[in-house]
Amino acid sequence: MTVRTIGFVGIGRMGSRMVPHIASAGFPVHIYDLDADAARAVARAHNGVVVEETAQAVAAAADAVITMLPAGPEVRAATLGEAGLADGFGAGDVLIDMSSSQPWLTVELAAALRERGVEMIDSPVSGGIDGAEAGTLTLMVGGDDAVVERCLPALEPMAGHIFRTGTVGSGHAMKTLNNLLSGMNAMAAAEAFLIGTRFGLDPEVMADVINESTGMNSATRRSMKQQVISRKFSGGFAWDLKFKDYTIAMELARRTRTPVPLSGMAFQLNEAAQIWMGDTEGKTSTEIFRWMEHLAGSEIRKKG
Repeated sequence: MTVRTIGFVGIGRMGSRMVPHIASAGFPVHIYDLDADAARAVARAHNGVVVEETAQAVAAAADAVITMLPAGPEVRAATLGEAGLADGFGAGDVLIDMSSSQPWLTVELAAALRERGVEMIDSPVSGGIDGAEAGTLTLMVGGDDAVVERCLPALEPMAGHIFRTGTVGSGHAMKTLNNLLSGMNAMAAAEAFLIGTRFGLDPEVMADVINESTGMNSATRRSMKQQVISRKFSGGFAWDLKFKDYTIAMELARRTRTPVPLSGMAFQLNEAAQIWMGDTEGKTSTEIFRWMEHLAGSEIRKKG
């Protein structure tokens, strides 16, 4: 049977934009967040959304609960901690973790829940706030096929693309590797544009040429003109979350005994960038371009 009532834990920048799509599809949605004001604001704005006082109450009211939290440890705490989801779940209920979690922690949590008769799938997302707002996120779904099929009607309203990646934990592995490659794309683009602008090329012309050529990547298409050449540096993924995904990818490489010299160097540069940036509020993944400019002693901008 498909799920009929949805729970949602984590009403942050992403969750607050994802819940309305589920509610608009006709599902009753029970939500919880440590920031009760944020949860109440979403409930006031959308019919069919009910705020609960604990994660346990969310699980008791729903037959599938979505978590959208920073990472695996937070998901585990929300599930197995005091007044957590596990205390409210019934046999046959489902946990859908849409956070960017550590794959090995997801596998462990799924096993712990299975002992209680509760299923788990992972469905991390790509597309950021814009995709969450538009309901066009890319979902990477790992888990038992029958359980995934039950949950698809609740996932589809949030998604532009849904990919089945394998067993539980595989979605989180796919997500961290996508973000690893995305981050490396940005650093490679920065180096190429720094060389070009120091030679005298117009960076906007560079972007136009590269985006119609084989050097194109997500950074040249989505960031170079919009955030770097414009000097806005306001878009992209939150820096702390992106750096967390780098860390997960490096640990996944270690656990799979995979040599990653290029990724390792990129990670070290990101560590150095994190130290250089300090505790700046609101920093995003586009700050890596500032760091690369700092190393080069020049900026990617039009002359004049």
